[in-house]
Amino acid sequence: MRMRFVLLALLAMAVGACAAPQDGAGRPAAAPATTAAARPGTAPTGPVTRPPPGITPTARRPPAPALRVTAFDGQTVTLDGFRGRPVVVSFFESWCGICRVEQPDLSQVARELAGRVGFVGVSYHDTVAAGRAYQRRFAVLANDPSGQTWARWRVPYQPVTVLVDKQGRVAERFDGGTTGGTLRTALAYLARE
Repeated sequence: MRMRFVLLALLAMAVGACAAPQDGAGRPAAAPATTAAARPGTAPTGPVTRPPPGITPTARRPPAPALRVTAFDGQTVTLDGFRGRPVVVSFFESWCGICRVEQPDLSQVARELAGRVGFVGVSYHDTVAAGRAYQRRFAVLANDPSGQTWARWRVPYQPVTVLVDKQGRVAERFDGGTTGGTLRTALAYLARE
């Protein structure tokens, strides 16, 4: 009986660890929406001197993979078009439940930081009609039905949000979603680098 209990406890821990969203370094990806970091208006207002948790030190940041997608309005979007400012690359699907939950936060941060930070949303399995409907609701940009962009960025599922610094290097990656507060804090730091 005791052995069965131990096995069940280990199984529960393993399932919990697999289900928890993690960033690229294997740490928990995002604080729950009820924490102070997730509430609007809690992003640092003064100079950010130390990187927030999860930001890769500049010397260890790899170059971001190539990004060239066609937006639903027909324009070509590339990372070079955003050079000199941080970029948020969000991999999503319009039918993804977690994506729909996090998208209002992402859209709000995009509105707040318009002109200072670039935002690109890339879907893969969406139809053009579903993608356009999602874009009207959330101002998301592009669909890549070939899946090549997802493969280059090593995105196995959605949502995945990648922060690219001003020099085109990957500074942080959130696998499984993030919050507006976490995103604001990281982008405030990257904008001041």
